[in-house]
Amino acid sequence: MKSLCQRDGMSCGACCGLYNAEDLSRPALHAELGRRTRALREVERTPAAFRAAAAALAGGGPSPMFPSVRVCPLLGFLDEAETRVGCLAHPAANGGVDLRDCGVYDVATCDAFLCPSHAWLSEEEAAIAAAACDDYHLYGLVITDVEFVRAALAGVAVRAGARVERRHLEHGPFRAALRELFALKEELAPGSDGLFGAFRPGADGEPVARRIDYEALGRAGGSPYDRILTCVGADPRSGNDLEALEAEVRRRLDACAAVFGGTRPAG
Repeated sequence: MKSLCQRDGMSCGACCGLYNAEDLSRPALHAELGRRTRALREVERTPAAFRAAAAALAGGGPSPMFPSVRVCPLLGFLDEAETRVGCLAHPAANGGVDLRDCGVYDVATCDAFLCPSHAWLSEEEAAIAAAACDDYHLYGLVITDVEFVRAALAGVAVRAGARVERRHLEHGPFRAALRELFALKEELAPGSDGLFGAFRPGADGEPVARRIDYEALGRAGGSPYDRILTCVGADPRSGNDLEALEAEVRRRLDACAAVFGGTRPAG
């Protein structure tokens, strides 16, 4: 599979701990990435200097939601426009000098690791996610959540009467509607503890799978949108109203189906 880390203009820093924070909003993460990028820009390209800078940056960063998940302070912006995230210690960002040993992982780990999405997503599913998302923040949230991608695409397919394919995103209105559906990942109600998708921090700080207790909410039959709601961290008892959430998911799925007919047929 084509790499998901830097793909078709999109980039992801999830394995570097980008989303391991209590505030996952775009402004908060953008500010933190900018802080690191500006600081490292002035650092001499030597292991000693980079280790010292990494330690200082880590000490001034936000507290992680999951203490056991490492957050690398060497993740930042690769371009002046601040649209692509990546490793600022990578040789491609330093004229061939490799400083990745100065981060929270060593070079061997960074070179060998691929997130599970590389094995679980199909090439077409990955291409659809990259085409629909228009910035690093949403792309990273979506591409690392295989269950969410599949649940969203399945919901559209049921309504449209056909499987979503990469070619369908050449139709601008459908691409925009699918982007809005995926944006559920970053639009939770304020105060929700569901800011890390399908997981929440347990008593020991380790990730714990979230389950919506429908019976406690007076809903014996669960929700037809359970897979999507769980993936976006929609705990109705924590700042989100279940019926309102379901209505929003339904609206966005219907919006995708409404413009799906304008996509060009195969062949």
